[in-house]
Amino acid sequence: MSIPPTIERQKNGRVICTVAFTAEETAVSEEKALRRIGSSIRIDGFRDGTAPIALLREKIDTSKLFEETVRELLPDTFTALVQEHSIHPIIPPKVEMTNNTPVTVKVTFVERPPVKVKKAAKLSVQVQKAVVGEEDVQKMIDYILRQHQKTEEVLRAAKGGDRVTMDFWGETQDGKEVANIRTTGHQVVIGSKVLLPGFEDALIGMQKGNTKNFTLTFPEKHQAEALRGKPVTFHVTVQKVEAISMPELTDAFAKEHLHVESVAELKKRVREPMEQQEEQLQRRKAEEKAFERIREATMVELVPELVADEKETLLDDLAEQLKRQNMDLEEWMKRTGKTLEQMEEELSRQAEKRLTLRLGISTLIEEKTIDISDEEMKKGMDTLLSPLSVEERLNIAPAYAKGEKAYEQLKWQMKVDKLLEEIIQE
Repeated sequence: MSIPPTIERQKNGRVICTVAFTAEETAVSEEKALRRIGSSIRIDGFRDGTAPIALLREKIDTSKLFEETVRELLPDTFTALVQEHSIHPIIPPKVEMTNNTPVTVKVTFVERPPVKVKKAAKLSVQVQKAVVGEEDVQKMIDYILRQHQKTEEVLRAAKGGDRVTMDFWGETQDGKEVANIRTTGHQVVIGSKVLLPGFEDALIGMQKGNTKNFTLTFPEKHQAEALRGKPVTFHVTVQKVEAISMPELTDAFAKEHLHVESVAELKKRVREPMEQQEEQLQRRKAEEKAFERIREATMVELVPELVADEKETLLDDLAEQLKRQNMDLEEWMKRTGKTLEQMEEELSRQAEKRLTLRLGISTLIEEKTIDISDEEMKKGMDTLLSPLSVEERLNIAPAYAKGEKAYEQLKWQMKVDKLLEEIIQE
């Protein structure tokens, strides 16, 4: 670039460079563009790519040639600007034409913006103690015992705790059958509260062969939107009533059927995984809370170019996710009832949140000088790859070579984990 560019550095991380190209620079790039476009154009009497420039120019649209000329100028321009003016972009630059003669472009780079995390030293989150109550343990034991329950058909009126096998269907107030409700051979234990509120109570007193009609109003938050708050009359025929007997939990039963030495040992084995699961849940909640605290404490001005770039990433992720579900974006929008404007707003909010959190985390890692040693990286990779077979590890190992993308991603995650260890208090 023989004409010195003008450089405007803004406080929000945006760097605006205005670059004008000399006639000589433009001519060289135009010839390259002509040759590249012309390589696919056939001109009688000349081998591909050997036709004179003047002939090629006659065959190529001037607007397309100008566009390709500018594109030819840009790569070297980007490299020169970044190197000569110490610009450190974090997203691809944006280019805007401002003049044709001389060819002038405005190149907007976005560097990492200034970030401040308020009261960084005081960021702290307490992990809630994992509590598994006796009631929770008992529910799990009851579930285990139900696998060994015995049923006996009875020729009496159904009561609480009995299992009823029935056929039923429903109709609306205007006498139309409700779609997708008609069921045959449906089983329910009276008192289990798995059916519509009031349904199981209506079965009490019914015997094998009895029929009964009763009307119930669907809850306002029912999953079937068309039925919310609507009265439906159910027509029920009982096919069978069974009494359920649960086994008595004794040391002998536990040893014979559950393969543990005693009831105490059973309760211990039930409690331990429940406590581990609860501890993991509380840890995840603490991590989510820590991320929220970091995001709330992070002060940063996000330029529109940065948000737009993050939105594109989110949109690509969504499209890939929908592709795995054999669905496209248009169908997803129909199913969710979202308009294009609503989706854009939602993606913008998500992009701003993700960027703010990521920049806040990065700032804290730098301020706290958190790093991962080579030995720690080796242990981290061993832990990550240990579930794989020897052949799988050999295949994937090159991706985790030092300096490779997967290696750097793992290193970043380990830094984040270290940061969380400092913030989260057990």
